[in-house]
Amino acid sequence: MESKNLDVQKTGEAFERWLRPAHSPAHARRTAARNAAFLLPHLEPGMRLLDVGCGPGSITVGLAEAITPAEAFGIDVSVDAIEAARSLAAERGVTNVRFDVGDVYALPFEDASFDAAFCHAVLQHLADPLAALRELRRVLRPGGVIGIADADHDGIVLHPRTPIIDRSFELLASLRAQGNPGDPRVGKRLRELLHDAGFARTIGSATATYEGTADATRLAGEWQARYLESPPLIDHAVALGLATRDELAAMADAWRAWGANPGAFRATFWCEAVAWVE
Repeated sequence: MESKNLDVQKTGEAFERWLRPAHSPAHARRTAARNAAFLLPHLEPGMRLLDVGCGPGSITVGLAEAITPAEAFGIDVSVDAIEAARSLAAERGVTNVRFDVGDVYALPFEDASFDAAFCHAVLQHLADPLAALRELRRVLRPGGVIGIADADHDGIVLHPRTPIIDRSFELLASLRAQGNPGDPRVGKRLRELLHDAGFARTIGSATATYEGTADATRLAGEWQARYLESPPLIDHAVALGLATRDELAAMADAWRAWGANPGAFRATFWCEAVAWVE
């Protein structure tokens, strides 16, 4: 039993190391115009802004442009993400943005340091999202605005669905639960969390990303298949007894078949909320 536990721990550590860079190409395609559209109308030039969980910085640089000449700050727990963000800002010539490694539970800023804050796809990974939002409120000035957005895995529309694809969703949810203290269904609770953290005038909204063309569904199906075929995921799922290698191969085949289906469609809903400090 001890040997099996050690195997699970080892494969779990490998899976976690693989997971973050595996998502970075998708993260790098995010932009302020698309993913922070709900916050942009509330930003003005001269507002000092903090982006928590900035990843590779593709949203942050757009937010920095919106609040020029003031500075935008992006923090993330990943050293690799921060390096990528700095490179992106230099490549685009955005000079009013700074990036550094930081912890959302202990922000390295004084009270009332910012006019605006942003947090995208972060709360779903946190054990205590309320504590994180209270820390963000601490660094916002009176009148400051916050915008948060997160997925809610109850909000996925998929056609056609098959038992093996449903099985893949169950597997990924189980893997997500292993060693991850967050909640992949936190999106519907954003207004509640902001209210409980002491923010005022909370406004909720939602947008949908979708794949509705032959190229889009093919790419989505292929990405999902390769995700299920990745050695760290396979090793970890097998070590936990959640699936066999043959089952995982069948799931990957099912996603490729879905992507090739001329009637395939997928929409994923993102929940958003804006609030203010009084």
